[in-house]
Amino acid sequence: MKNSSFIAFGILLLFSCGRNTDKKELMETEELIIASSKYSEDPELAAKVAKGDLPEVAKRLPDDPQVVVPYNAIGKYGDKLLFGLSGQGNMDPIRAWAEMGLVQHDFDSNFTRVIPNVAESFEINENHTVFTFHLRKGMKWSDGTAFTADDVEFAVNDILLHEDLKPLAPVWTAGGEVMKFNKIDKYTFNFTFKVPYSEFIYVLADRRYLHPTLYQKAYCLKAHPDYNPDIEAELKANNLNDWRDYIRTLTADPRAVGTRWENPDRPTLEPWKVVEPYKGGATMVVLERNPYFWQVDSVGNQLPYINKLVGIVYGDPEGMLLGAIGGKNDLGFSIFGTPVNRPLLARTAKRHGSELYPATAIGGTGLLFQLNLTHKDPELRKLFNEKDFRIALSIGLDRKEIIETALFGDGTPWNNAPFEDSPMYHERYATQYLEFDAEKANKLLDELGLTERNSDGIRLMPSGRPVHFIVESTNRPPERIDQLEMMIQQWRRNLGLDIRANITVSSLMLSRTNNNDHDAAIWIDFASWMPGRYPTSMVPLEFDSRWGIAWVNWYKSGGKHGEEPPEHIKKRIRLYEKSLGAPSLEARRDYYHQIADIAADQFENFGISKNTTNYGLKKTALKNVRPSNPSSNQYPLSLQRPWSYFWDTDTGNRPDL
Repeated sequence: MKNSSFIAFGILLLFSCGRNTDKKELMETEELIIASSKYSEDPELAAKVAKGDLPEVAKRLPDDPQVVVPYNAIGKYGDKLLFGLSGQGNMDPIRAWAEMGLVQHDFDSNFTRVIPNVAESFEINENHTVFTFHLRKGMKWSDGTAFTADDVEFAVNDILLHEDLKPLAPVWTAGGEVMKFNKIDKYTFNFTFKVPYSEFIYVLADRRYLHPTLYQKAYCLKAHPDYNPDIEAELKANNLNDWRDYIRTLTADPRAVGTRWENPDRPTLEPWKVVEPYKGGATMVVLERNPYFWQVDSVGNQLPYINKLVGIVYGDPEGMLLGAIGGKNDLGFSIFGTPVNRPLLARTAKRHGSELYPATAIGGTGLLFQLNLTHKDPELRKLFNEKDFRIALSIGLDRKEIIETALFGDGTPWNNAPFEDSPMYHERYATQYLEFDAEKANKLLDELGLTERNSDGIRLMPSGRPVHFIVESTNRPPERIDQLEMMIQQWRRNLGLDIRANITVSSLMLSRTNNNDHDAAIWIDFASWMPGRYPTSMVPLEFDSRWGIAWVNWYKSGGKHGEEPPEHIKKRIRLYEKSLGAPSLEARRDYYHQIADIAADQFENFGISKNTTNYGLKKTALKNVRPSNPSSNQYPLSLQRPWSYFWDTDTGNRPDL
């Protein structure tokens, strides 16, 4: 059996997937499984095989299935698992169960190692310009058809990089040129870059991007104008005007990641396949096991163990909370596990056979405040670009009071940086201008010429306009809104500034900020400076950089749109681009610390408190679940391989659902 590779910065070694288990023992186990071909399957699938409705399990699996060593124990087949969706297009919980890229982050490596996933193995050349992947022979889509390099080639060239769809060119580009895809044979292909791009393997592992494993070529051809000469008739028959909408309807739209669960007919490589779709006014989303899923446990049982996932769609996080305390959430995370809700969750957990499940913070801040430094209003723009104005806003806040009141004392004043135990930690960027000093803040504002006030005590700008602006925020989570309200009160009381909040749903907020129509904005940030992530609080590379949207547009368009940034921004962009080819974690850290030095000098945005551990709920009878999961959108549940979860009905008193 071919061993799988993993990549860590600067090294290439053999690796077999699983928990911390002796590699020799694990490889011997894999060889035994393949040699004996004694695969087992869920009894429901076995019944279908007996009726002739399915091929036998050995013919549904690849020649060499991926072997998953369960975290605690070999599981049992059957049952369903309930989880919550907060509505409004919230699809992250489904992605958490089902993310399937060519590669994935190793759960235990703190983002310093990538391991094979859909790909059986991969190699990277010495200077990180050629990435070669080997697929599993005999691997199949959920409809039983072969998954090959043709599917990946189509996904890359005809979907993800197609000029008429949302371009993913920035993450597929190095040295100013888009990579070249080369199909070597039916199961082998590579990506070739002009310059070293060691970061690329981490990009392929990142859940933010659409994976090149999502699009079955045969299924998509009818919706693609480059392959279907009768596309207009096809569109008319489906009451559509645009082929891009047809692709969206059939598969996963590059413009909207969540659309992949709207079509039950879509072939997938994921462990569960949608049967009741997530669209329209759906109140429930149902996914059932994929009979062609390509992983087995360490004794040859085809995964997943659990038959069915049921996502209950609530209108908001409060609805999810009620469902959780009512026992209708078998494994749920921090969207409702906020400090204010924690005592209630703790009191009600045992009633339904549940326990608190920690989501451990690994960096960043729960509230990142960003002024719009590329504001369309010249006077506000001039004021916002004064570093001393930003410092005054920061030191004019009593963070200890905010943390004590809005976060129930659970927090530490912090800007937006990795924590002290991270190899990327940067002390000055993390901790400067956090001490409350209203006297100094007012002095800085006076020195900026904001000495005059109106009858309400609000400072006036040189034009006579009050210092007034609006902070955009989503309507969740509640503790972030509570922090913002206290910030606004303190700024008015301590500094004489008229600042208001516009609290709305995330889609409307993002529409305003992405169009550069905002004054300021707040958002959570995990300060993920590890490989595969944009440092958006320091460099305006993506729309998360709400402090410099016009610069983001300039960068993403290669200078064709937006606004050319000042030299200190350009220097950070150059350092970031150099970091993409860094041959080691140490080299990458050096680049990032140079970026952080400049960002600390400029002080464009700031935080309130460290991200803290939040808590979800987990049924005690649900097994093979890790003791905790990091609280970061970079750590999806899929890294735990939840298809190896199972119900131990002998413990935990799981209620009937």
